[in-house]
Amino acid sequence: MSPAGKALSPRAILASALFSVVTLGACVEDPLLLDADATPGASSPTLDFTLMAGELPRWRDTTYTGFALRSEAEFKLVANEVDIAARFLGLLNVPDTIRTFADTLPVDLFDSVNVRMVIDTIDSSFGGFPFTVRMLELAQGFSTDSASWLTAGPGRPWMTPGGDFGVQLAEAVVTEVADSIVFQIEVDQDSLMKAWQDSDGETGFAFLVEGPATTLNVRNMVFRYDALLEGREQPVNQSQSLTTNTFIVDPPTPAVGEALRVGGLPASRIYLDVEIPQFIEGIPLDGSVINHADFSFVPLPAPGAPYGLEKALRGRQVKLLGDPFQFFEKTPIGTAPLNFQSLEPDSLVQGLPLQIDITRRIVDAIVDGTYTIRLTFRGEPDGQTLGFWEFGSVSSSAALQPRFRIILTPPPQFQVPN
Repeated sequence: MSPAGKALSPRAILASALFSVVTLGACVEDPLLLDADATPGASSPTLDFTLMAGELPRWRDTTYTGFALRSEAEFKLVANEVDIAARFLGLLNVPDTIRTFADTLPVDLFDSVNVRMVIDTIDSSFGGFPFTVRMLELAQGFSTDSASWLTAGPGRPWMTPGGDFGVQLAEAVVTEVADSIVFQIEVDQDSLMKAWQDSDGETGFAFLVEGPATTLNVRNMVFRYDALLEGREQPVNQSQSLTTNTFIVDPPTPAVGEALRVGGLPASRIYLDVEIPQFIEGIPLDGSVINHADFSFVPLPAPGAPYGLEKALRGRQVKLLGDPFQFFEKTPIGTAPLNFQSLEPDSLVQGLPLQIDITRRIVDAIVDGTYTIRLTFRGEPDGQTLGFWEFGSVSSSAALQPRFRIILTPPPQFQVPN
């Protein structure tokens, strides 16, 4: 038999197999023994991009106001500071009848009327003592939602800026810091209450402060009076809150311009309609891992006194369910993140931006295929404070424009080994 036709011995077969294994091992290394950078498979860097508002496919922003009027605020002001004068206006509808445990009876006589003004001493300021708080009857009625320092209501100017006053009802001289101020009505209690009862309290009354510079932050006001019911001999003590109340200020709140405003009275909110790009420097958002995304707003200089923030303003973003430039301030709203953000006056003065996390909004927009973000940033609750803050808008210079930042990891690129 020729050498080519000889059968291989078992020793030769084993040697051949070992040679094949060694040769294969020389061509392909064990992936588990390679460095991480040389391992075949996925490898994508995490990238950080920042785009100006004007660089996005669409960025529309605006401020809508009027979500909380002075009559709806959780505080009222009485002030005679250098930068602001403020007066509290109130209205009390006196009842014709009063219900007892047994029945309801007409009021025959009012007696011993006093008023308790509850103030927040932390948010009030006292330039010195003593100062006097006066309670005066108004010579004409006022519109709760539209009264101003110059007008009692639409088309009804005050004869004297700050209110038209009739008789003084009471005064209180304050000599030290106190949680409340009590007024004893000076005029005939029964005739006063009967007059208010007959007219449904339509003219109302005002509180103003005189003396050293003072601002009182009024949290509540209660009328207390003894009512003698028809056919009874013992008066029934009653406590009644104001039917309506507001305060008027001088100077008026500055009008909203192109800047984006949050807070103040009437309460203002930022509204946004933004389209984000589908690709950033050739990288598709769809398929990328969105690690973080936010809108950043550059604070403008503090508003003039008295409208700069004196304490932190709490706010949060709320999803919009429609185009805010079609439905305006009536745009229906949806869900809001549970976390609150705080606008700190000191940080804003230093120029630190307001950053609104929209990571979840971005993910939802990509999944929906709309690439549209619509939201409002509002005070929570509206009407927390007289002060507000403003931020640059898309109409501002490049340095003051809002910014869109996104940190993402592109889709992995798989390398097939040779």
